[in-house]
Parts: sequence; C-alpha cells; structure tokens
Amino acid sequence: MIKVSVVVPIYNVEKYLRECVDSILRQTLKDIEVILVDDGSPDGCPAIVDQYAKQDSRVVAIHQPNSGYSVAVNKGIDLAKGEYIGIIESDDWIEPDMYEKLYADAKKHDTDITKGMFTKYCSNLPVGARDEVYRNLFGIDLSLAPDGAFHVTEWPKIIGFHASIWSSIYRAKFVKKIKIPDTAGASYQDFPFMMDVMTRAKRISVVKEPFVHWRNDDAQGNSTSATGKKLLLMAKNSKTGIEIIKKSGYLDNVREELYIHVLWTNMGFFQNIQRKYRKEYYLMLKEIFQPIKEDSKFTFRYFRGQDRLFYKMFTQYSYFKVSIIISLIHAKTGLTRLAHKVLYRAS
Repeated sequence: MIKVSVVVPIYNVEKYLRECVDSILRQTLKDIEVILVDDGSPDGCPAIVDQYAKQDSRVVAIHQPNSGYSVAVNKGIDLAKGEYIGIIESDDWIEPDMYEKLYADAKKHDTDITKGMFTKYCSNLPVGARDEVYRNLFGIDLSLAPDGAFHVTEWPKIIGFHASIWSSIYRAKFVKKIKIPDTAGASYQDFPFMMDVMTRAKRISVVKEPFVHWRNDDAQGNSTSATGKKLLLMAKNSKTGIEIIKKSGYLDNVREELYIHVLWTNMGFFQNIQRKYRKEYYLMLKEIFQPIKEDSKFTFRYFRGQDRLFYKMFTQYSYFKVSIIISLIHAKTGLTRLAHKVLYRAS
C-alpha cells in the first residue's frame, strides 16, 4: 500500500531539482510514490525526470505542455494513489523523516491535514542565520498549536500563519475534492487552496518539528522576486481566499487572523511591484480592506505598530502619501523610520 504520494510540480529548476528529488527518495518512510510533473520545462528538467523514473519504480514521470503551477499540482493530486498526499516545491528539499512522522501523526489523530514546520533558507545570509525555523512577524508560531487534533475554529491562528501547502500531508479522499484555483500566470494560488482545505477539514494536527527547507534565494525567479504585473493576481487570489472563508461560515471565527495574513503577504509584494502597476494594486487592496474598516467588531488584535500603519495605507491614506512611504522604504535610509512615525501620528 502506498502511504504517501508526493507531488512535485516542476518548471525551470534544473539547478535545484536533483537535491529536491533525492531528499524525497531518501525518506525513512519507504511506502511512497513520487509524482514528478514536468510542466513543459524549457531546461534539462524533463530529462532529469525521466532518469529518476527509470532508476526508481516509486517515481512517476508526467510531462505536460506549460500550463502553470495549479494545473501541474492538480494533475498530480488526481493521479496520486497514496492514502495521503504531500506537495513539495521543486526548488526546496526536505528532512529524511518528514513523511514518516507526518503520516504517523495523521494516522494517530485521524486527520484530514497534518502540518509540519519549516525553515526559511536564504543562501546570502550568514551560515548561522540562513536556514532558520520560520515564525511569522506577528507572533503566530506553529510550535504553539494545540496538541492532537483540532478544528480551525479551535485554533484560528493557523489561518494567519502561512499558506505553505508544501509542509503538510492531506488525506487523499479529502483533498482530491479540492482544486488549486487555475489562475494563469498567478502567484499566491496556494492561499485560496489552503483556506479551502483548512475550513473543510474536520480534523487538523501539527507536528512541531521543521521538515521542509523553503528556499528564498533571489535568483530563483519565483514570486518572492517578482516585480511585474503578475503580482496583481496576488490581490485577486487574496479576494478568492476571503470569499472561500465567507462561504465556509467561519469568517467570524477567523476574521482577525485572515486579514493580518492577507495584509502582510500583499504588503511585501506591493512594495516590490513596478511603479506603473502600483496604483492599480493599491486600489485592489483598498477594496479588500474596506470591510474591516467598516466592521465595529474588528479588534485589530494583530495590527500593532507597523502593521497598523500598513493597514492605514489602504484605508485612510491617499495614494500620494502611500507613494512617499514606499519611496522611502526603497531608499533604505533613516528617513523611512522617521516618515513612518510622522505619518502614523498625523493619521
């Protein structure tokens, strides 16, 4: 019996692919299936995929015309034969006991989703700081999750943490009913998917150990380094995720965590987007945050200091004032902090 199927969407990652696949094949859990989905990669990835399929009977090679991340992942999930399904990004790598420990926990607690922790790897940082356990900037830490199984309404902080769909395993019968939205050329497609699975799951658990090394190098060419028009789709996928939460009926339970997640994720990309697209992004984010501006029950429990400033950028400040703030941030001078204080106090 295949206990875990691992889906790996692949595009233009020849530099990293072998490290990724080798880390999966070295798993202490041997009853796995590795589905390598070549999404029309223009480099040497297709040949590497075929080589692994010839060398190891657990590897399934899939080749398709370039159709995007969501299509590749959805195809892998559809084809998976395992009891549980994991997703790994092809430029990351994982610890050897990841799936053994996640699977054991999922079986013990009979979960739809079991999530592990992860590190954020940046090769340009000093050795001691380049691969640290990820904890988000507003104090949500997976190590503080409840022990055993829980529902999203019992620990809504998991909504605010990080989408990181690649740090989890999902019960196959559960996740095969859910699709990653097919937004051509988009980033942040994992956010609406995670909102969907978290609100549909009856039982969730967290293994409080880091297993995935999440690569964040500048040269990767992924959404962390993107600056163009495609970043506008970040806002679109944010709206999709919010609508999923609304339809689930759990908005009142997770509203605070949902909006701080959306704020922080979009704020990073908003700062990076090219100036010619920034006003359009600004207007989209203004529409997203309008509901909580008008919500007298919203307590802003996570919106403190800089978070509150960023929120005000999309609900109270003019685009002209926002442009000044972004320009100063880009200048990376002491004036940035001074400007934040002045604008914050004047608002």
